[in-house]
Amino acid sequence: MRTYLCTLLLLLLGNYALAQSASMSGKVFDAATGETLVGANVILTGTSQGAATDGSGSFLIANIRPGRYVVRIGYIGFETQLDTLTFEPGARLEIDYRLQFQTLEGEEIVVTAQAQGQLAAINQQLAEKSLVNVVSADRIEELPDANAAESLARIPGVTVQREGGEGNKVVIRGLSPKYNAVSVNGIRLAATDSSDRSTDLSGISQYMLEGIEVTKAGTPDQDGDVLGGTVNFRLKKAESGFKARGMVQRMHSDLRNSFSDYKAVLSISNRYFSDTFGVLALVDLEERDRSSNELGASYYNPGAQPDSLNDVTSNAISLNDIVRINKRLNSLLVTDLKFNDGSVRYSYLRSSIDSDQHQFAEEYALAFVSRYFDSTLRDRSTRVNTHILELEKSFASKLHIDASASKATSRGESTEFSARLGQAQAFNTAPLGVSVGEVQSIAIDDPNAIEPYDYAMPFDASEETNYSYEVNVAYDFRLSGKLSGRVKTGAKKRTKSRSYDKEVANGRIKNSAREAFDSLLIAFPELDEYANPGGRGFPLEPFASQHDSSRTIFGGAYSIGPFADLDFMEEVADFFIANFSTADYWEWNAHQRHETNSNLFDYSGEETYSAAYAMVDLSLGSRLNLVTGVRWESNQTSYTSWQGWIPVIPSFSFAGYDEVTHRRQNKHALPALFVRLRPTSWLELRFAKTETLARPGYSDLIPLASFVGINKSVIMRNPSLEPAESRNLDLNASVTNRYLGFASVTYFKKNIANLIYSSGKRYIDDPEKYGLPEELEKGFIQEYITNSPNEAHLKGWELDYQTRFWYLPGLLSGLVFNGNYTVTSSDVAYPRTIIEYMVDYGPPIRVLTINNDSTYVDRMVDQPDRILNVSVGYDYKGFSLRLSSLMRSDIFRKSNFWRELRESSDTYQRWDLSMKQSLPVKGLDVYVNVSNITGSEDINRLLDPALSISQRQFYGRTVDIGLRYEY
Repeated sequence: MRTYLCTLLLLLLGNYALAQSASMSGKVFDAATGETLVGANVILTGTSQGAATDGSGSFLIANIRPGRYVVRIGYIGFETQLDTLTFEPGARLEIDYRLQFQTLEGEEIVVTAQAQGQLAAINQQLAEKSLVNVVSADRIEELPDANAAESLARIPGVTVQREGGEGNKVVIRGLSPKYNAVSVNGIRLAATDSSDRSTDLSGISQYMLEGIEVTKAGTPDQDGDVLGGTVNFRLKKAESGFKARGMVQRMHSDLRNSFSDYKAVLSISNRYFSDTFGVLALVDLEERDRSSNELGASYYNPGAQPDSLNDVTSNAISLNDIVRINKRLNSLLVTDLKFNDGSVRYSYLRSSIDSDQHQFAEEYALAFVSRYFDSTLRDRSTRVNTHILELEKSFASKLHIDASASKATSRGESTEFSARLGQAQAFNTAPLGVSVGEVQSIAIDDPNAIEPYDYAMPFDASEETNYSYEVNVAYDFRLSGKLSGRVKTGAKKRTKSRSYDKEVANGRIKNSAREAFDSLLIAFPELDEYANPGGRGFPLEPFASQHDSSRTIFGGAYSIGPFADLDFMEEVADFFIANFSTADYWEWNAHQRHETNSNLFDYSGEETYSAAYAMVDLSLGSRLNLVTGVRWESNQTSYTSWQGWIPVIPSFSFAGYDEVTHRRQNKHALPALFVRLRPTSWLELRFAKTETLARPGYSDLIPLASFVGINKSVIMRNPSLEPAESRNLDLNASVTNRYLGFASVTYFKKNIANLIYSSGKRYIDDPEKYGLPEELEKGFIQEYITNSPNEAHLKGWELDYQTRFWYLPGLLSGLVFNGNYTVTSSDVAYPRTIIEYMVDYGPPIRVLTINNDSTYVDRMVDQPDRILNVSVGYDYKGFSLRLSSLMRSDIFRKSNFWRELRESSDTYQRWDLSMKQSLPVKGLDVYVNVSNITGSEDINRLLDPALSISQRQFYGRTVDIGLRYEY
């Protein structure tokens, strides 16, 4: 802290010494529309001094030596403007510039809507010091995607994970969502996943955004705990004058043939007191059908040999019809106050997602020659709230201080009620190994053999609260006309509290205790005529739903059902809970709470993250820029969970467990170097060398240890896990030309140490080595989670090309093209432990059990080899159209000890179409979006010789029709 204060004092003294320097500030506008241009360059020619306009179109150049200069104002796609200015000592000039769109032989060219969004993204991307891809506000709103996550899917190197056809998490450069960070105005959002640090993006409304930035190589003033990239959503704030925007939208789902979905957005903003105080409020309300048909299958490999690609045998198959209705309420409030050389802004972002699901599943337990019919009501909710207070202040245009304080919270909750009907001896022949297509043909369709079995009532909830405080100090300096720059330092602290709670309870209809069975007949007299008192069971009829006797899925390929009447089953459950809830194992009564499964994986904990950095941004003339520095990060964790012995009988008792807390701290220094060279006005070269990390997921680092005494079987996690660390290299070359457009090629490489994986089952030769009691010697850890001792390697190429055909004659001038292609490869040495038995002939003769530790090499999980994005847009007067295609090659979905049980997806390609037409009323547009035109499916397969399907998801095509009005 003393060093930090001394540095601040020196900066203040330097500021006083250079008080006679001049400065200039202002904004850059589009002369035709009056809108500000973000990322425009304002350069003092012949010097190293200049600035790029920020999110409000403003620029500031300080420490200008008195004299006469030619100022060059440039923005790709617009005509460059030159201005000659004379700066007197201490002068502070405020000048706004208005740029004209480029012309062709004196002919006036109108910048089209899609071209405007494209140009904004390119200019903002080139203005950044770090390596960033940008989705501009114009591009987000002009032809909107379903949500902000879908907009990200159009960026090079980014793929989107979907649920029911809707994007909710992003994979960046082949690295899973847990390795990426999500922030709003630079403030980290709270994680929404119950086990790792990933965040659901589907709750972010694209209408509240000024832009989206995906940083793939960040400077030291950005968080370093990210391996893939950081997604930063920049929130809107009030513009000058009263603004009102509204839209209403109806949606059609092909899968359900419904047209009842809706979306409504309203935003109002204004500035008061000579534009010094602004207020913006936005509400986004949506209800959307995200249903899907899904197929799942599990397999095993009898007689498998470790070094072979073995045949597999199916042992379970499920067919699912999921009716999923997602309801969202997103709201935003932003207030800001401008004052002399500074501003303060408060932002409140609230996102709530409620997913009401009714899942119908016909499950074939092939190993048990049985099948089940499960009907499940599932209510899932996610709440994310973020408060951000930001302060910016400049002193004499040289010293800049910004600070922020924030609170970010999330809560995810899932409540279920499911009822099961069952059929024993459900097949004509032995079903093991039967294919998905054949399983229904060998099943015995006999309603008289189907009985009500049981019900289940699981619940789980995760909660996170983050408090974050940050301060940054920057000082602009000039050593000569050709050498200038900025030094910057700062500190950050974030405290986090985290908890997870799970409850498991169920009840039996079939074979419930005698007293419960008899009481059920008294409580529900209508059951008496169906009862079989001797076997304490019931036939299907009184428990079956009259509405869901059967359902067809996958376009009629399969028929599933019957299913239980959930209303009646809930009445039965309420009766059992009130009268026969017990933990007595020997009775196995109608209703019971499974204490072990309810408590075992619960955890709570706290983290304290501290960071500081120092960096220098140095410009040598107008062509060379260097940014270098180091970031120091420290993270203290304290997590509490359970350790103890599971009684063999009753297995669901939680007796004998103790709460255990594990505390630890890790520290890292993360250096970075960025070089940007502009040999010519049309060519830019970038080099970045950085180090980043990724901290373990919450459920991996808790001190959980559960022991079963009879066979010394251990369920445990690993609180001693280290963060994964990556050494990153990025090389980029980009070309801009008024006719060619923008072309960019990027090579990236990552060497990652300490990735966290499971090495499988492990023999306990020395309990102390694993922090276990000595009684567990010669036992087994069921799944050992560890840092890989081998370095993982990931590399790839990103090619990006964007252009507009403004120079073509007539109607063709409205064409806009965007395309990018990504190639990624990786090799990961996954830990693999084979337990072997050897005979020691002694004397005495004995059998030794040893862990044979080895590895197998495969791709990074969630990594595609290739991604291709292409979109063609067209604008003519008030009409806009965009046809886009996304193609990604197969993705490595799941690692496994056995090669044949690893999973990859099929190649996936989808087409989307967006259209908009302005109506005669000023500010009023009608638009149509058609997503997944060809009805593409998500399919995963095993890597066994037959490429057996393990998962298939079909969600069909959706059509959105809406009206949008802007005042």
